[in-house]
Amino acid sequence: MNLTLNRQIAPPTSVVSLPTLLAHAHKILSNGVELFVLHDPKQEVFRIDLTFEAGVYYQQQPLVAFATVNMLNEGTRKHASTEIAEVFDFYGAYVDFACGKHSSSIVLLSLNKYASETIGMLGEMATKSVFPEKELTVFLKNKKQSFLRDREKTAWLAQKEFARLFFGASHPYSEVLTEADYDNIDTEILKEFYKQYFHAENCKIILSGNITPTLLQTTETIFGALRRRESANIDLNLNIDVNLSGRKDTDNQPIVGHRVFAPSPFGTYHVHKSNAQQTSLRVGTTGVSILDKDYAAFLLLNTVLGGYFGSRLMSNIREEKGYTYGINSFNAIFPLSSYWCIAADVNSRFVEATTTEIIKEIKALQQTLIGAQEFSTVKNFLYGELLRELDGVFAQADALRNKLLYGLDNTFYASVIEQIKHISPQQIKELAIKQWDIEKMYIVSVG
Repeated sequence: MNLTLNRQIAPPTSVVSLPTLLAHAHKILSNGVELFVLHDPKQEVFRIDLTFEAGVYYQQQPLVAFATVNMLNEGTRKHASTEIAEVFDFYGAYVDFACGKHSSSIVLLSLNKYASETIGMLGEMATKSVFPEKELTVFLKNKKQSFLRDREKTAWLAQKEFARLFFGASHPYSEVLTEADYDNIDTEILKEFYKQYFHAENCKIILSGNITPTLLQTTETIFGALRRRESANIDLNLNIDVNLSGRKDTDNQPIVGHRVFAPSPFGTYHVHKSNAQQTSLRVGTTGVSILDKDYAAFLLLNTVLGGYFGSRLMSNIREEKGYTYGINSFNAIFPLSSYWCIAADVNSRFVEATTTEIIKEIKALQQTLIGAQEFSTVKNFLYGELLRELDGVFAQADALRNKLLYGLDNTFYASVIEQIKHISPQQIKELAIKQWDIEKMYIVSVG
């Protein structure tokens, strides 16, 4: 038997199949909390994603949302932080915390047979956290040290500078931080934010894995008792934005000062970093919303330019020119705005040359149709990436949590794949012209 692999012959390809989606059930708990259920009986465990509309967008000063959600396991009215950790360790459960632009979440992964104990502790953190001063001091000290380390990195500084220019320094999306911000957080500030935003009207739950009737009942018992908002005066929709074209996102309502988008003029910006071993480069402009009719085509266009290892930017600037170890482009999407950006760390001698090559590759997509072989390769790669996002019940839970922010569900993926199948090279060329005006880009370098 000849097992020699001929690397000159490409493996056979086949038409991509649509993703296999688990049907999700939508329920409403007795107190109004929305519950989404993704059942997969083949699993031996379950996961619960507890999400509150309590991200950085709603905080009145930096770090409040981040500190609040990450301090939930540091002490409740019933248990100290060590006791909370011991419960999850004893039952072999895993718990994680995340703070995003608009939402904060707690994720619990646990065996079904210990659901009562682990979900009970999760519910306690969501309803009875006390944010003890000693633990908060340690938490802030550690995070401040991480911040001080990060701001020595040119890549971190470049991304922060790009966001500041794109959104405006005072907008929560830019998350401009100073060392002093870590000294301006105290227990009372976190308690107030917790009281305002961690309640039933602000909560969604996704249950995924082996979801039994007993598990559903446990979830109802614990989170059906989640308190409702105490004050009718708290309006979670007061935060109005102006988008980058100057349009109000909500008509006939006042603009809240620090939540107005205030972008800087397009152009080239440099931040000097002494003793930097390299220069971090960011080139970008307005992105495409997940709700935009061009979203699927823009996914494809971005992938061609810089969205995978064989992209044009990688082939030119890494493989051919050797200016960088890696360069990529991405489309960052948020509920109120989106941006598109190219990122690379380059030898400081090659910043101008790299920028020139980036612009050359963008113009090539605007002037010349993509060849059939490259187009087929990129489409197949993108199909695989989209299917990978739905690989298994927990991946589908992640996808659903993200899509719910935009009023979508996971059927979105089938729609995008179907659209990509029918996109032509001419459409990609026209979209490159539409989206990428070189005169309306930020070019940021730090080094």
